[in-house]
Amino acid sequence: MGCKRRTQERHPLPEALDVLIIGAGPHGLAMASRLLLGDEAMADVIPPIESYVRKPKDVRAHLKKVRRSDSTKLAVVDAGGVWMERWQNQFKALGIEYLRSHEMMHPDAFDHSTLSVWAHAKKRSDFLFLEKLPKNHEYCGPFVLPSSRMMLDFCKDLVKLGRLEDNLWQARADAIQPCESGMTVTLTTADGTQSLCAKHVVIARGPTWRRQWPCFYRNLEETALAEIHHAWDLFDMPDKIDKLRGRGVIVGGGLTSAHLCAQLAPRGHIDLVIRRQRREKQYDLELSWMGPNRRGLRREYEQASVDQRAAINKEVRDGGSMTPELSSVVSALEARGLVTVHEWIEVATASFDDYWTVVLSSDEVIEADYLICATGALMDIATDPLLAGLQEAFPLPMQNGLPILTENLQWGKLPVYLMGNLAALELGPDAVNMTGAARGAQRISSALAKSSTA
Repeated sequence: MGCKRRTQERHPLPEALDVLIIGAGPHGLAMASRLLLGDEAMADVIPPIESYVRKPKDVRAHLKKVRRSDSTKLAVVDAGGVWMERWQNQFKALGIEYLRSHEMMHPDAFDHSTLSVWAHAKKRSDFLFLEKLPKNHEYCGPFVLPSSRMMLDFCKDLVKLGRLEDNLWQARADAIQPCESGMTVTLTTADGTQSLCAKHVVIARGPTWRRQWPCFYRNLEETALAEIHHAWDLFDMPDKIDKLRGRGVIVGGGLTSAHLCAQLAPRGHIDLVIRRQRREKQYDLELSWMGPNRRGLRREYEQASVDQRAAINKEVRDGGSMTPELSSVVSALEARGLVTVHEWIEVATASFDDYWTVVLSSDEVIEADYLICATGALMDIATDPLLAGLQEAFPLPMQNGLPILTENLQWGKLPVYLMGNLAALELGPDAVNMTGAARGAQRISSALAKSSTA
């Protein structure tokens, strides 16, 4: 995106401020955008099926308006120190050309159409039209996906218009605890350890803080542990994927696995191991949740018990899946003999001694040069390095590792708010997506506004 780590050279991180956002990814940017816009932000965050809510001329005017928030009112910390860096790395590592989310899903809080209006003004046409996705009672659109380059360029402009580089510092949040005027957050920076006091803290990190590993991982020997890759390691160091050569084993049946096959199969044969049947889905949740009945499903979800919500989340997302476009790519690689897909199969054991010996549950033995697990995240706040201490001192009831928050995504009465997957029991099955980011930012900003007038 071209957002350099330069803010610390101009001014130090404030010791006291109103709102601290932890995380400079899409959720952090969605939160910052809504705080910058205030009353100008859209009231209805559920995207329309067609057309627009605000007039294009108003959106164009919004995209020309420069805004700024004083760093004593809003600060953002991120371990990478760059807006949207993890997304950039992910796109590069996996060769992602188009997003899975459609054109109305983005971090800007002014209007759902902002990205498409911006693209028209910039004469950008790098969209993918989903011509094979049927239009029916379950889903009526949108049918347009932005390119990854378009989304990054758009977010770069949002950062520039909001002068948000001036609010970003490179720092890792290590601990958080209450203080007299809010929360004390302990940070690790390039200069060492620093603490600051924020009246409110919004945790907007992505789901990648703890890797989900298959069962065989716990039995690996030390030499194997040093050689195995999790897909997210490749996001942190995207150049590492360039060094992978020869035969590989990839574990997982989701979109990341498909992208890895497309990237690596030309360099050597890939064995893709999927514990269930390979599944195709255009989006990572059921189409009905974005169709004409999406508001009805949302109301039913919000009226459900916690147990029912957890069950709905599991059913609607239903594990990893591939888009029809990427599934076709994998099928073409199979036809060429470059990929073998093992369905309803798991890795039983694996060992490394100059090369991998992988034994499948079917008793097939594969020798490989590398092994990658694209098996997602393990969500459990009790073991979260940032939140475990908070949970121990100020425990929240939990469901399957997720905290039960207030409606405004607040940690009980503490001025701490969670976004993304950690707020899934409130936000629903799309909590980790851009629609979840928009809805989460709206709820949190509403709570902050009430707090400031109390």
